[in-house]
Amino acid sequence: MVTTSYANSEASESMNIGPMRTSSLRHLHLATVNVRYDGQNSRPVPIPSHGTVPPAKLPPWNNKYMERPWSERRSRLVDALLSVGDLDIIGFQEVLHNQLLDIATLLGPRFVHVGVGRDDGKQAGEYSPIYFDGTRFELVKWKTIWLSPTPDIPGSKGWDTNLCRIATLVTLRYKDGGELVHVVNTHYDDQGVRARAESSLIIRDHAHRWASQVDAEEQKRSTSTSTMRGNSPVVLLGDFNSPPEEDGYKNITSSNPLPSGSPSFTFLDSYVHLSTRSSSTPGSRSRQSIPYGPRDTYTGFDPPGNRDAKRIDFIMLASSRSPEDIKNSMEDERKQVGRGGWTVSQYACVDNWVEGGDVDEWQGRWSDHRAVRATLERLR
Repeated sequence: MVTTSYANSEASESMNIGPMRTSSLRHLHLATVNVRYDGQNSRPVPIPSHGTVPPAKLPPWNNKYMERPWSERRSRLVDALLSVGDLDIIGFQEVLHNQLLDIATLLGPRFVHVGVGRDDGKQAGEYSPIYFDGTRFELVKWKTIWLSPTPDIPGSKGWDTNLCRIATLVTLRYKDGGELVHVVNTHYDDQGVRARAESSLIIRDHAHRWASQVDAEEQKRSTSTSTMRGNSPVVLLGDFNSPPEEDGYKNITSSNPLPSGSPSFTFLDSYVHLSTRSSSTPGSRSRQSIPYGPRDTYTGFDPPGNRDAKRIDFIMLASSRSPEDIKNSMEDERKQVGRGGWTVSQYACVDNWVEGGDVDEWQGRWSDHRAVRATLERLR
């Protein structure tokens, strides 16, 4: 079965009152980060009512980059995200159930989350949850698929994958204007090269099916003719374990049709899109010159200069053009925009290293991944 949930019908119906929608959605602030699973999850440590868990005393010869307990890392990770400004939607990866609850507590009641454990479609195994600002957005519908030849079977695996992997899909409605936003959050396998390549094809297929179906359903339900046009933005967040030179990345950003011939999306990498964006692209926000921060998003719990560091964590945006249209067009790729007229206006890679000690004298990496943050802007 596919794990699926629908929003409360009364809440959904209440959003169909056209005159109450006075402002449109112009910007989306997004983040994604792999939190690194809690290896001591059988002995969870409560979150203090104030401050953080005091850092454990380490001998002077200890490696300052070594992995620290989740109880110490969690507050620094969430604080790092909150310090970069307002966030509407956050995708987390490698989240066990106790970590899911910790993140919800640290983000506070403003944020609502959806997601399931990958092992059983309930609470077992790692989640790829999506948290969203419940004061700005309401839940329309969500589901989980497994990245395997049988996506609707919980716990299913395929190809050369090491562990079962999932993608969480959610549709949100902007409360003020009624517009829809579709979000996918995923975590590809760390061992299977083919599995990563196939996962990208599955997501291109299922994201298109999901967005097209929900847009059509909401178009029929809506009494507003101005906010539901079946062309809502589709955002992809996640740890792909696949650098740009690998097929997992190439397949998700490819302009080639799927081998199956099914309709699909091509995804624009926010890092590349901002780097190569045409200087004539309009927008109301301050223009960022280049992506900010380190290039690589994976660091390991290692000192700077780690040879295994690479860019494998992404925020992507479904293109407004279908693969068939792109293939047959001579238009400069730099002029592509996202579905619904969205583009990337800001990008940052948020470092995971606290140097020299914070207010509690804690130093270290709060994860083996850095966080990625992006702001999307609607041009039309």
